[in-house]
Amino acid sequence: MQLADVLLQLRHLADLPRLVAALGHRPTFEEAPPCAWTSAGRAALIGTTGEFYWYGVEAAGAERAALTFARRLRARGRIAAAFAIDPGERRLAAAVAFGELPVLSLSLTAPGQLALSCLQRLASPATATGGPLAYAARAAEALEGEAVGRRFFRAFRCTLDRMSAALPVSRPEGERHALALLHLTRVLFLYFVQSKGWLDARPDFLARAVDRCLADGRHLHRDLLEPLFFGTLNRPVSARGHVPRRFGRIPFLNGGLFEPHGLERRGKHVLPNALWRDAFDSLFERFHFTAEERNRPGLIAPEMLGRVFEGVMEPAVRRQSGTFYTPAPLVSSLVGGAVAVWLAGRLGCGESEAERRLQEPDATTLRALRAITILDPAVGSGAFLLGALELLSASGRPGVRRRVLKRSLYGVDLNAAAVRLTELRLWLAVLAEDSADSPEKVAPLPNLDALVRQGDSLVDQLSIPLPVSRSLLTGRLRHLRSRFAGETGSAKRALARELRRTESAILAQSLVAAEASLEHRIAACLADAQGSTLFGGRRGLDPPLRRQLSALRAERQALRVARRKLGRDGELPWFRCEVHFADVMAAGGFDLVVGNPPWVRAEQIPPGQRSRLAARYRWWRSSGRGFGHRPDLSLAFVERGLELVRPDGVLAMLVPAKLATAGYAARARHALASEATLNVVADLEEQRNTFDATAYPMALVLTRRRASETHRVRTSLSLGEPARTRQAGLGGGAPWVLTATDE
Repeated sequence: MQLADVLLQLRHLADLPRLVAALGHRPTFEEAPPCAWTSAGRAALIGTTGEFYWYGVEAAGAERAALTFARRLRARGRIAAAFAIDPGERRLAAAVAFGELPVLSLSLTAPGQLALSCLQRLASPATATGGPLAYAARAAEALEGEAVGRRFFRAFRCTLDRMSAALPVSRPEGERHALALLHLTRVLFLYFVQSKGWLDARPDFLARAVDRCLADGRHLHRDLLEPLFFGTLNRPVSARGHVPRRFGRIPFLNGGLFEPHGLERRGKHVLPNALWRDAFDSLFERFHFTAEERNRPGLIAPEMLGRVFEGVMEPAVRRQSGTFYTPAPLVSSLVGGAVAVWLAGRLGCGESEAERRLQEPDATTLRALRAITILDPAVGSGAFLLGALELLSASGRPGVRRRVLKRSLYGVDLNAAAVRLTELRLWLAVLAEDSADSPEKVAPLPNLDALVRQGDSLVDQLSIPLPVSRSLLTGRLRHLRSRFAGETGSAKRALARELRRTESAILAQSLVAAEASLEHRIAACLADAQGSTLFGGRRGLDPPLRRQLSALRAERQALRVARRKLGRDGELPWFRCEVHFADVMAAGGFDLVVGNPPWVRAEQIPPGQRSRLAARYRWWRSSGRGFGHRPDLSLAFVERGLELVRPDGVLAMLVPAKLATAGYAARARHALASEATLNVVADLEEQRNTFDATAYPMALVLTRRRASETHRVRTSLSLGEPARTRQAGLGGGAPWVLTATDE
């Protein structure tokens, strides 16, 4: 019987043992004689869990009665909890005589999701250890709604560290960390799925499965998790074997999360039962989950995963990589403002009108939004792609999020864990939209492998611009990627191979075209050397021409090496937007490039990478001696973003505010003020604490087209603020004075 059905049957004190039994404890009924400490109402011992005791009380005002009774139990040193029932109001309250005396109050006729989840956590699974005090602490946590996020982060980090340390030391530390994170995120994802009621229609499916596996003396990793992941969730019901069918009604979720990862294929290691038992008992079973995007008191929501990603990175690694969590409200403001700027340009209206059309889209607006392409070149925990997904799917039509994912959103990150977490958050957003009322009706998750890629958006092994043009191959790439997102099984694997072959063919085509262009330029240099000077003599290879010819020949050699490697390996040796997203780039680029790129000071960047950045990006060159004159890494992302955005497209990024004043950014400021339209340059000093960074943040929103002479720049993300700063006064590379007005 479901817990909600048990609650409906509770009428009086004598009924409360039914609830104790439903939670898996030993019921009893011993009514207590009236005395001072039971004066809250009629009271009885209604159950036991070893040496932990359950008391019941019947009185008007269930919450006050439960709290009073628990306080008196604690004063007498009783390790116990109290249920209080109010027959007249049809309400139940629970309180634990431990710590801050947390109390839960709920309706017996219409309990909420959180209330039911809290009650379910009062069960005593076989994974619980430590005696009555340990159970009292666990029961108190189950009822407590405050500080749940902080506790979850700490518990997740501790579990991750233990799991990583248990993996073979023969594997590099980074691989152990990534593999442990992979295991935990799979289980974490299933707790969100379980909150939807899709795991055999049981709210406690995972806890029961763990208990059953341990009771049978089997192995949690090998006998429960692997069959559940690789034989059940990743296979249609018709293709499942005998063992997976024992799990009951489990949806076919597809997606890359439930496929063996490359790290697992390189070497399988089964984690011990004690470690998994501790993970379930100390982490997953201590918290309540919801697939809804926004946080609710006492619940772990998908929005928290960005903080989890930041929390599982070592502080030194986080600062070295420039990775910082971006608060959801700021993400929404930046993405919404950027899309409004783009839509205003597309529809030829003002930004305020574009914002209104975003909120109440007409047919013209919907057609424009269906065609938009958005890239985050440093995707981090996926916050900006998730914000864009929410904005573009605000209509709420069935399946709209799946359609937006397939055609509009792209992401790249150097960190494999970031790519995994981005996929996880986007999948959860799709699940939140799915209103299926049974596991069989849940639609498979889209494949995001070809849309969210691991790689370096800034530099690759070649570091040479490659031509991109429309061709049959780029059209085929777009078609294959669209099909791949919705395929499953053997068709999915075949399409993945075809995608790789097409990407390789596009790269080969670009390398040939680039080499032909270099041959032409080399021939022109040699022709110049044969030419005559003003005095009738032959020019020859003077120093400037010699340097130019040497650079061109070096590029040609690099191209030839890349072509040989591609021919030998048959696959791309690196990531490159112009190849992997060649169809978008051939159409001119992305409509919107958005994100919070890494903020990394020059002294923290290895010398080799600094040299490659300086050679590749004209804005990323020193303005003097010392690190104080060397740019922050985020500046290279701004320049790269402008390369990837199409003409009249929009770039929206959070960058350090010092880019508006620092000497090393003078070249960039001059280029932006003279070659682009600055829509927003907003100092966000008040947001500093939310970033945990050493620099103040600044929002930069610009359009890739020259500004008119009269254009004014907004210094706030709010469309309600007037644009007062004249862009014409920001040229020349001098520090930007953003408070100036022009009457």
